Amino acid sequence: MTVALREILRLWLRQKRHDFHWQDIFMTVYFGGIYIAVVIGLYAGFRDQLTDLPQVSKLVMGIPVVAMSIQLGDLMMKLFWRRSPVEMDDYLRTRPVAPGDWSLFVLIETSQSIMQWMFALMIAFAAAFVLPWWAVLTALLLTFSVSLTNALFQNCWRRAPGNEWTLPLVFGYLVWMGIAWAVALSAFFFGYASSVALLVVNAAVCYVLHRYFTRMKNHNEEMHAPVSTKVHSFGEASLWSIEWVQVLRSKRLRVSFFLIVAIFLLNTYLQQMSFNTIEKDFSLGVNPMLLFGIAFPSIILAQWVLGIEANFFSGIWTKPWPVEGILQRKFLFFCAICGMMALLILPCVFWMNMSIWAWLASLTFGCGFFVLPFMASCLFSSRMDLFASAFFNYQGGNKQLSAFSFIMFIPMGIYFAAYFLLPGWQAHLLIGGLGVLGLALHRPYIHWIANVWHRRRYKIMERWLKE
Repeated sequence: MTVALREILRLWLRQKRHDFHWQDIFMTVYFGGIYIAVVIGLYAGFRDQLTDLPQVSKLVMGIPVVAMSIQLGDLMMKLFWRRSPVEMDDYLRTRPVAPGDWSLFVLIETSQSIMQWMFALMIAFAAAFVLPWWAVLTALLLTFSVSLTNALFQNCWRRAPGNEWTLPLVFGYLVWMGIAWAVALSAFFFGYASSVALLVVNAAVCYVLHRYFTRMKNHNEEMHAPVSTKVHSFGEASLWSIEWVQVLRSKRLRVSFFLIVAIFLLNTYLQQMSFNTIEKDFSLGVNPMLLFGIAFPSIILAQWVLGIEANFFSGIWTKPWPVEGILQRKFLFFCAICGMMALLILPCVFWMNMSIWAWLASLTFGCGFFVLPFMASCLFSSRMDLFASAFFNYQGGNKQLSAFSFIMFIPMGIYFAAYFLLPGWQAHLLIGGLGVLGLALHRPYIHWIANVWHRRRYKIMERWLKE
């Protein structure tokens, strides 16, 4: 334990003693006593019926589902009521506290909070009347891991400096929900092994959230001024919002983007309502337009990448703007569009019998394997006329970009072949796995593209200057 962390903990304990109130202890004991009395009363009243319960091995199968059942309620309770330190006070800002020390303190403070242990203790106490001690311990740990994941998510959400941090956070939380529920439900087939798997998944997510929290912007920056992520004009706008601004203000992008959104969204719903067509196209009943409905609006923008910035390259490239950072932000922007399209298609899952696994696999595949390759189009894209008409407009196109656009047929072929030839779970696993692999490797891929762009930058800028 470092000196800085010991000092933070010492100050925190002193503050806890200062804020200690007997009323808090009394209310905790009061409501806890009511819960204990209710559980004991129910046990005493239904003791005879408990003999008709299934075997212990079958009851243990339900532990992961019970632990995950608190997820939404616990998250809402934390978002509305929980207040924990995510930034240092003025005193600590004057100390040489490293980001890792502060992040570790926040983790310790979060882990010891009664709000994290409340549901876990309640479920474990109720389970102690019908389950053996090792199953009670499993219920305690699983429920605590779900509650801690929610708490760390809330910490990251409150500390996030902008949408470029919150949107990946929301996307990752949705992915965790899907995986965690899948593992929890698999307990009815794999038994106690699913409880262990769910605990490992939650522990891994907690570690990722802890690292994510550590890497967020904090007071302990370098002495030199970093490149500002804010643009000051009539107001204050983040660089993330500029991605939306350039779409909304450019007539060519605005018309083509929203037209594609309307067409493919409508086509997805029409195909989903046409059950006979689906059964003829895919034996699994997977919507043939699902991938296009999720990812194609992003492809419309991703084929340009730096085509808009090419109009301002004389000013942009004389500033310390890292090309890799611009490409990273644009990829997250395209993934956010895929996520929003997926949310618009989500009613098909609830009311039109669309497979939730096909929906989730198509979303990850669209981001990590369909959109990601188009980031390399920055090496070929031309300067785009922002205010030209979008109707039959080929300005900015060239033979290199036209040839590169055929790369989209590779992921399309893999997607359709997988769902046409493979059984259901194998197709979902292949498509989703390729998407997750692409998302995991997007940073080194974009880093490689940025290095190639730097090697060709004079040739690229010369082409932009002549256009």
